[in-house]
Amino acid sequence: MTRLTLQTLVDRLGTLGPKDITLAGVQQIVGDGALDEATLRPFIGVRTDKYARRLVHRGRWFDVMVLTWAPGQFTPVHNHAGNCGWVRLVRGQISEETFRLVPGASLPDAAVAADPGERGGCVGLERTGSGVIAEIGAVATADRVRAIHRLGNPAAAGGDATVTLHVYSLPHDSCLAFDLDRRTCQRRDLAFDPLPV
Repeated sequence: MTRLTLQTLVDRLGTLGPKDITLAGVQQIVGDGALDEATLRPFIGVRTDKYARRLVHRGRWFDVMVLTWAPGQFTPVHNHAGNCGWVRLVRGQISEETFRLVPGASLPDAAVAADPGERGGCVGLERTGSGVIAEIGAVATADRVRAIHRLGNPAAAGGDATVTLHVYSLPHDSCLAFDLDRRTCQRRDLAFDPLPV
């Protein structure tokens, strides 16, 4: 079985042009072979206040990052600004809930509100599914059909941390975060955490 290092992954993704970037094609690359976890180790580290998001590589067509989740840490319900995403489970388990807009719901122009402080849209969402991925090496995807979701570590307090490897195309620095109770959304700027010491 082949060993997939972070550098090998970045190199293989770097050979792809825009017409080569398909959901199935990139999923095969991200899930190919046994992952050399030693190459991820510098990016793994739990934060107590939120899940940790650490950049491995940013290129013209892809972001590659490693996320570390303490038990009970979840993203908000969010979109991917029209981009595709691939998530490989490295350690632990990852929960995903998927959503879609209800008929008559709307989003701000360009699917990303202009002002991070502004709440917009009449955003009614309905849950379309949920599940837990526990198979190490499994790769989940997000695309325009499965565009709104929430991820997190479903382990109870005192349980194991989760580590996931994420690939996004195109790279993006913001998304919409949804408030299900208020039926609104708000732009959220995305940032990377420093490497653990």
